[in-house]
Amino acid sequence: MAAAIGAGAWGPVQELRACDELRLVTTPRHATVLLVAGDVPAEHRQALDRVHDQLPHPRAVVSWTAGQDSSSVLGAAVTGDVDAVVTAVVEAHRRVTTDPSSSTPDRRPDVEPNEWRGVGPFGQGGEGMMGGTPYGRAMAMTGDDRDGLALDQLHLTLGPFLDPLPPGMVMDVTLQGEVLQEVDLRLPPIGGAPFPDDLGADDTSAPARRGLRWLAHALHVQGLDADAARAARLAGRCRPGVDLVPPFRALRRRLRWTGLRWSLRGVGSIDGAGDAAGRWDARLDQIDAGLAGDPVGGALPSAVSWGALPDVLEGLTLTDAVTTLVSFDLAAQPATHGSPR
Repeated sequence: MAAAIGAGAWGPVQELRACDELRLVTTPRHATVLLVAGDVPAEHRQALDRVHDQLPHPRAVVSWTAGQDSSSVLGAAVTGDVDAVVTAVVEAHRRVTTDPSSSTPDRRPDVEPNEWRGVGPFGQGGEGMMGGTPYGRAMAMTGDDRDGLALDQLHLTLGPFLDPLPPGMVMDVTLQGEVLQEVDLRLPPIGGAPFPDDLGADDTSAPARRGLRWLAHALHVQGLDADAARAARLAGRCRPGVDLVPPFRALRRRLRWTGLRWSLRGVGSIDGAGDAAGRWDARLDQIDAGLAGDPVGGALPSAVSWGALPDVLEGLTLTDAVTTLVSFDLAAQPATHGSPR
């Protein structure tokens, strides 16, 4: 199953990582079922259609809504908790694999990304050794990098449904090698109220549960999916009166043996906000405090403004940039101050 996440649904989707009945994959090309969670804003509908069309046949769609009418609902709609969604996804998978003719059709026209047939000296869109759009795909052309070298430049748009990024976030980047030379933030993460009955204002366990959801996603991005499932399982059990301090501390001890903190040292350093390793430590401390009954546990600000993100990310490798973004927890607490560039 692949997930396209809309307003208010990022947290509940992270708890699906604990479910043995389904596997949440990072790319729609590896999925049979697309889960559309929450309401998707109008500016992201075409991107949602493209994600849908990337699923190979046979495929099915399940929309997890908060109970309100939504123009972004595709396929079968389901309301309720994680268990209800798992049941709906498993049933959709069974139905479409049993009857492939029920596979959902494409939502976008099947057209070439660029006109290339009969173009250029060889009729394949190229312009000799370099340039043009060979077979419809633009070539990477050389340009000066930050060190004064001439390297190929790759221009990409990332988001709004790229698994490691906050849902709705769209940024245009220029890569040379794996280094981000330029970053332009086009759209911020999707805001919106959480699902009804999810992390209510009177729920004293809400900060810790929010932190555990962040941890489940962050561990997944770091490639520690078994530990991500453990964090998601704790998030699903996080309720007032449930003592999760011992299993959380056991998970934290386990993470020390993975070498994760060592790999985060020095990544995404910001004056006054430390590096990714320090932000992880602070978040884990906050989760621990929240589980132990501290009412402010788990509530940690993003520590970076939206407008400042390009300066933070430029010059990092793509891997370090993703690690830095995850350490800010922008999905749960979007950084909306300042203007993107």
